[in-house]
Amino acid sequence: MNKYQNNALVEEMDDIILLNDNYADKGLFKGYIGEVMENLIEERGFVVADFSNPIKAEYIQPVMAIQKEDFRVLSDSLADKKLVKEFKDLFRNK
Repeated sequence: MNKYQNNALVEEMDDIILLNDNYADKGLFKGYIGEVMENLIEERGFVVADFSNPIKAEYIQPVMAIQKEDFRVLSDSLADKKLVKEFKDLFRNK
């Protein structure tokens, strides 16, 4: 098993994508991409991640606890590269 199949194996600096709108009240929506700062899944059931505007490099949420069932790790697949492009496109005209 690897980190693309098991969120508990996510590492610092990995990019993750949100799978739902559970953090909409914090300005984070399904499809938003963040970077893992710390993996606390084994101890507390979540990762600490940083979410930034990919165009302006401004924080959306600099420190967020994201539950393990609310994200998945991004891979280098063509499909995930498309998701990264779509995320960036959300901020191009803002």
